[in-house]
Amino acid sequence: MPPIMRNSAANHRLGPLRGFTLLELLVVIAIIGILAGLMFPAVNGALRRAEKSHAENTAYNLKTAISAYFTEYRKFPVEAGANEESELRSNANLMDVLLGSDSEKDGGLNPRGIAFYTGKQAKPLGGGRYRKGITLEEDGGGELWDPWGEHYYVRLDLDYNNRVATPTWDNQVDASFLPETILVWSTGKEIEGDDTDNIKTW
Repeated sequence: MPPIMRNSAANHRLGPLRGFTLLELLVVIAIIGILAGLMFPAVNGALRRAEKSHAENTAYNLKTAISAYFTEYRKFPVEAGANEESELRSNANLMDVLLGSDSEKDGGLNPRGIAFYTGKQAKPLGGGRYRKGITLEEDGGGELWDPWGEHYYVRLDLDYNNRVATPTWDNQVDASFLPETILVWSTGKEIEGDDTDNIKTW
């Protein structure tokens, strides 16, 4: 092959590389957007299931802590004369006792200072609210928060007859009483108006 032909072929092979056109880039961006839109519900659903599972596990842990307190002291962690159908919350009134705070050791409801409940530090949510854990005070007391920035609810068998009144919101149970001594629940993501997403231990 003549030298001129070889140089021409080499120049053709080493010619300028062609870049993406604007249309091709827009098509790729559109495809990525469609894929992201398809994946969002799946990711969102997985996150909701994880939050629900965390709330359920925490509710059972709280129930276990209250049961352990009862085994230790032969009573529930509330002041005498509390109403059978009253709903406690996992705020400082209950959690100071279960966490073994200093204020409950001297003449309080946990004189032995036993920590019946332990857990991870809660994460700030804003507005004085937290999520997924305990906010611990200097004296060892604190509050327990669900994944949506609310306290858990607790109902106890305070007349010690091995049954607890069914919460009025629970339409899935066709009975006035449950054969339980401790009920714990979270209102879920929909705090008001929708009880179908409540997480419960019964």
